[in-house]
Amino acid sequence: MVIISVVFLLLIGLAFVARAANSVRTDAVLARNLFSSKKASALSDAGIEDLVYRIRRALTYDSTEFVPLNDTFATTTVASNPSATQKIVKAVGTIASHTRQKGIILFKGVEVDFSYAIQAGNGGFTMANISSVIGNVYSNGSITASGNYVYGSVVSAGPDGLLDNVHATSSAWAHTIQNSTIDKDAYYKIKTNTTVGGQSWPNSDDKATSSFPISDAQIEQWEIEAEAGGTYSGTCPYNIKSSVTLGPIKIPCNVEISNNSDVAIAGPVWIVGDISFKNNSGIRLASELGASSVALITDNPSDRLNSSKVEISNSTVFSDSGTPGSFLFLISANRSKEDGGSVTAIDLKNTASGAVVLYSNHGSVSIGNSSQLRSVAGYLISMKNSAQLIYEDGLESSLFDTGPGGSWNFTEWKETQ
Repeated sequence: MVIISVVFLLLIGLAFVARAANSVRTDAVLARNLFSSKKASALSDAGIEDLVYRIRRALTYDSTEFVPLNDTFATTTVASNPSATQKIVKAVGTIASHTRQKGIILFKGVEVDFSYAIQAGNGGFTMANISSVIGNVYSNGSITASGNYVYGSVVSAGPDGLLDNVHATSSAWAHTIQNSTIDKDAYYKIKTNTTVGGQSWPNSDDKATSSFPISDAQIEQWEIEAEAGGTYSGTCPYNIKSSVTLGPIKIPCNVEISNNSDVAIAGPVWIVGDISFKNNSGIRLASELGASSVALITDNPSDRLNSSKVEISNSTVFSDSGTPGSFLFLISANRSKEDGGSVTAIDLKNTASGAVVLYSNHGSVSIGNSSQLRSVAGYLISMKNSAQLIYEDGLESSLFDTGPGGSWNFTEWKETQ
C-alpha cells in the first residue's frame, strides 16, 4: 500500500510538472517568436532608413535594394507616382521565417539644410584683416587666419585638417591645431602653440569630410523650373537700370543690375553667363513668396571656367520677401578653382548686406570690405577687411518655392501587408 501510494503521488507530481513544463515551453517559443519578429521589424526599419537617406541626399539607388544588417538583409523597393512627386518605399525583413514589412510615403520636399555659417570644400577657408564669423565653420580643407574670431565651433575635416591662427569661442576639431586660441574643448592629433580653455583631447579621430547641401542635380532642376517660366528675348547683354520683376525665367546672356535698380525676384532665375551688381542696387524677394527662398543661378554650360560668375560691387542690399526666413541664394556654377584655375566664381568686392546666401560648390568665393552676409558655401572661401558673416537660424531648413530642394518629407511610416 505504501508503494502504491508513493507511485500514485509520483504520477500526480509528474502530471503537474509536465503541465508546467508545457506552459514554460510554450512561453519560450512565444518569446523566441516575439524576439524574431522584433528583429524582423528592426531590419525592415533599417532598410527604409537606408533608402530614405539616399533619396534625401540625392544619392544613387535602384528600384530594389538589399540592405545588409548582421547576417541577414532587408529587401527594399522604391516606386514613384507618375508625376514623380511621391515615392513609396517598402522594406521586408525576415528572421527565422518571421516576416515584417514596413512602408513609408515620401512627398517631394522643398527644403535645403544649411547647418553652418561657412562651409568650405577641399580648397579650405582663409580669413584676413579683421573679418569675423558669427556661427559655426566646417571645412574639408585647411582653415587659416590671422588671429580672426569665429564666434562658434570650427572644424577642419579629414587627415590633412589644419587649424592655424584662429580664435574660436567654442570648440575645435582638426588633425593639426597650431597658433590658435580655443575657448572650449580641442580635439586633435597634433597641437602646437595653442591655448585651450576647456578640455584637450589628443589622438582624437579626424572629423569626416562633408558634402555640400545643394547638389548639381538639384541646381539643374531649378534651371529647368526657371526655363519653364520662359526665356528672355530682349537685347543682350541684359542691362537692368530700373524697377523690374524677374522669375521664373531663363536669360541666355550676361546681366548687369545698376543705377539704384529695384529688382524683385519672384521665381528661380537662370542666367547663361555672368551677373554683376553695381551702384547701390536693391535686390528683394517678391512678397508673394512668403517664407519661401529662391535661387538665382549663373551657369553657362559651355564655359564654366571663365564664365558663370557673380560680381557684387558698390553697395548692394538684399532683402527678404517681408517674411522672416526667406533668402536669395546666389549660385555660381563656375568651377575654375576646383579645376586648378584662378577665376573667382563669386567676387564680393564692396559692401553687401541682407538676406543672401552665396553658393559655389566648385568655385571660389571672395568676401571683402564691410559686407554682412547670412551664409557662404564654396569650394574655397576667403574673407578679408571688415567682412562679417552672421549665421541665421532659419537657414537650417530654407524653403524654396519650386524644385526638389534637396529633401523629401514623409507623411506616414507604418506596418504594411
